[in-house]
Amino acid sequence: MASGWSGGNHHQARAGDGRDQRHAPRVEVLLRLRGELVAPDTPILVHDLSRSGFAVLSRLAFTPGQTLDFRLTSIDGLVVKVKAQAIHSEQMPAAPALHVSGFMFVAGPLTGLVPQALIDSLIATVGATDMPCYFERT
Repeated sequence: MASGWSGGNHHQARAGDGRDQRHAPRVEVLLRLRGELVAPDTPILVHDLSRSGFAVLSRLAFTPGQTLDFRLTSIDGLVVKVKAQAIHSEQMPAAPALHVSGFMFVAGPLTGLVPQALIDSLIATVGATDMPCYFERT
C-alpha cells in the first residue's frame, strides 16, 4: 500500500454532518487496475473503484468540479473509457508530492450515459481475489 495511505475510510466523501455520501461500496483495486488521465497522457494509481466513482493517487492535484476523461485498464485487457468529475483532492501528509483524489462518474457527451455495464464488468474483474496485480504478470 502507498506510504501515507491508511487504506481505511480516512478519505471518504462525507457530508458536513459526517454522513458517508458515497452511493456504492468501494472495491480496493490497488495494483490490479491501471488508470490513465487521457489528456495529458498521465498515469495514475487507482486505489479503489465503485459503481459511482473511484479514488486515485497522483502527483497532480485536481480541482473539485473539474471534469476529465480517464482510461481504466484491467490486467486482462478490459479497457473502459469514462468521464469523471473531481469531488475532492487532498495532499497526502506522509507523501507531500502525492494527492489522493476522489472522482464521480458522469455521463459522456456523445451518449449522455455512464458506461455502467462496462464499469460493472471492470469491478467484477479486478475485484476477484485471485486477480494478480500488474507487478505479478508473467
